Amino acid sequence: MQPVKSIRPQIWMTAPETQAVMAALNDGYDDPKALFVGGCVRNALLKEEVGDIDIATKWHPDEVVEKLEAAGIKTVPTGVDHGTVTAVTNGKHFEITTLRKDVETDGRRAVVAFADTWEEDAQRRDFTLNTLLADSEGNIFDPTGQGLADLEVRHIAFVGDPATRIAEDLLRILRFFRFHGAYGRGAPDEKALKACQEAAHKIPELSRERITQEFLKILSFDDPVPTLNLMFENGVLSDFKTDLDLLKHLCRFQKSYRLAAIAPRLYALADFDTSRIEKMEQFLLLPKIFEKDMQAIEKILELPDLKTDHAVKVAIYKYGRVPTAQALMIELVQDRVINNYAPKALDIVQNWDIPVFPLGGEDMIKAGYKPGPDIGVELSKREEVWIASGFKAT
Repeated sequence: MQPVKSIRPQIWMTAPETQAVMAALNDGYDDPKALFVGGCVRNALLKEEVGDIDIATKWHPDEVVEKLEAAGIKTVPTGVDHGTVTAVTNGKHFEITTLRKDVETDGRRAVVAFADTWEEDAQRRDFTLNTLLADSEGNIFDPTGQGLADLEVRHIAFVGDPATRIAEDLLRILRFFRFHGAYGRGAPDEKALKACQEAAHKIPELSRERITQEFLKILSFDDPVPTLNLMFENGVLSDFKTDLDLLKHLCRFQKSYRLAAIAPRLYALADFDTSRIEKMEQFLLLPKIFEKDMQAIEKILELPDLKTDHAVKVAIYKYGRVPTAQALMIELVQDRVINNYAPKALDIVQNWDIPVFPLGGEDMIKAGYKPGPDIGVELSKREEVWIASGFKAT
C-alpha cells in the first residue's frame, strides 16, 4: 500500500508519547505494522482539532501487549475480545486495535476475526472518510481508494453497499446523519439516504443508551435543525417530529450568549411539554440531571414577570444559575422578555452573590419553638417573606 498524499507531521503525531507507542510497534520493520486511523486522520486533513488517537495494527493483541510492555508502556485490555488494547503513557491514552473483519453481525453487535490487510480492515468500517490511515511522518494511505476524494469534497458515503453496512450495525443510520451534519457539504449521498430510510423502522432494536449517545451529539451541533429535519423527512426518529422553529431560535440565542446546553434543547424539541419528553424516553435514556434541569426551567417559566431583577434573583436563589440562564433563553424565544433586558438579566445570573437565609432551626428553638416539623413549616414561611422583601428582611 502506497501513500496517496503527505501532510506536515502534526503536533499530536510528533508528541513523545505518540512516538514511543508507534516506535514500539513499528521499529525494525520496513512496512508499517501500525498506522493512525479514523477520526484523528480525518480531522488532521480537515485542519480540525484532534481528540482521541486511534491506531490500527497488524499485530494480534497479545503481541501488542508484549511489544508495548517491553518498551515500558502500560497496557489496559479494554476490548481484547474485539482486538483492542489501550496504551497509557505519561497520562495519554491510545486505543490500538488489530485489523479485523466481520464474521457475523445482527445489526447490534458483531463477531469479528483478525484480518491480514489494511484493505480488508477498511471494508468493515462505516464511511470512506473514516478509513484513511497515516504514519508518523504524515504520509496518508487510502485503502478503499475513495476516502480521500470523498473527504476533499466533504461527501459522506458508506464503504461499499450502504444497506450492507447498516445491516451490520443499525446505529450507522444515526451516525450517517451526524457525520453529514458535522462534516458533510451539499446534498446527502442518495444511496446512503435510501438505505437509512428503508432501515429506519429497525432503530428501536438498538439499546436506548446507543441511540441516546448519537442523538445527543447531533443535538449539540451549533444548529442541529437541518440535520433533524433531514432525519425526520426520512423516517428516522420521526416520533420526535415537531415544528423546529422553537429549537432553531433557542440555539441561535444560546450561541449568541455563549450558553449552549442540551437539556433546554430537548425541552424545546418537545414544544416545552414534558409529556413529549416521556414519549422521547421510549428511545432515549436521558441523564437524570437533564430531567432535573428541565423541571427547574419549567418552574422558573411559571414565575411572574421574569423581566425584573427581583424575579431573576428569585429564580437563581430557588433553582440555580444554569436553569435560570436557560429559562431566559426560552423567554427570548417566546418573546416574553424584552431583548434589551436580557443582557442585564444574564449579568445578574453570572455575578449576583446569592445570599444565605439568615435563620436556622437553632434560632427558632431559641425563640421558643419546640423541635419538630412545625419549625420547618415556620422557617419556610419566613424564608418566603425574606425573599419577597428582596432578601433584606431581618
